[in-house]
Amino acid sequence: MRRAILIVNPSAGRRRVLADLTPALVQTLAVHGISATALTTEGPGTAGALAASAASNGADAVFACGGDGTVHAVLQGLVGTNTALGIVPIGTANALARNLGISRDPIRAAAQQAMAEPARIPVGKITYRRASAPAVAAVASRYFVVMAGAGADGALVYSLLAAQKSALGRAAYYAHAARLFLTKAFPPFRVAYRIASSREWHQELAVSVISARIADLGGAFGRLTRGSSLHSPTLRLVLVRPPARIGLPAWFAFGQLGIERLNPWLQTRDVEEFRCEPLHSERVHHAQADGEWIGGLPISVNLLPDALSLLIPQCETASTFN
Repeated sequence: MRRAILIVNPSAGRRRVLADLTPALVQTLAVHGISATALTTEGPGTAGALAASAASNGADAVFACGGDGTVHAVLQGLVGTNTALGIVPIGTANALARNLGISRDPIRAAAQQAMAEPARIPVGKITYRRASAPAVAAVASRYFVVMAGAGADGALVYSLLAAQKSALGRAAYYAHAARLFLTKAFPPFRVAYRIASSREWHQELAVSVISARIADLGGAFGRLTRGSSLHSPTLRLVLVRPPARIGLPAWFAFGQLGIERLNPWLQTRDVEEFRCEPLHSERVHHAQADGEWIGGLPISVNLLPDALSLLIPQCETASTFN
């Protein structure tokens, strides 16, 4: 790696990026022989465009400096290129960085990845219908590396749109999620999926669906996606069966106890692809990708093999810096 671009989200996390952080990151990479240029996002959609431009201009790596939302935005411009994605975690959850063993200290995180070899991984792709979009441009797609979901999971993300995520403490976030899941009615929707190495489609009813690419979502959600992996050639589909008032609390309770296999309201499958459709057109079911609200059902999800180069620190390096 000789040339890198830092894409900085100045509003990520609970604290704004300090004025001296960007020069320090550039200097850290320079110590490792990497010439880095820092660019600042200026609003929604700009990070992906900046990343795509960096890739087309021959950058060896693009570092997403922010939270999981910034990583998601930068990802959109790098899928299908040879430019590697790096992460400087300055957000709130930093789920992907944590699962990769990347230090929570931004400077140490940059040093870790300066010594890392890029690894090619599959990337999830979700196709959906844009909310309030003209019919000619209604269908869109996004890539994801953390998770995609619909139903109760998507509703939680949608309910946080009006709140400042960075200002919402972890305890308040969990309280909000618990209140939403216990008080809101979540009507079932149809899920069709194709199991790995099979051409046969299966159908189930669900009130919530998550397909995660990482094994630990963190905090109270940490145990809900165990067994998922960035390197898996299939999608891990976690499906919560109706009724929501029983299925959702059971999902959390059984998961926290580590006995999710005994949960009759939970189904876990390794699939090639899946689709979610509403049972009734007038009912709203929200969907999300990497914690970003994208609209409602229907959605379809599949996996793109060998789609992204990702900077993953060696285990020994990760343990040294954390």
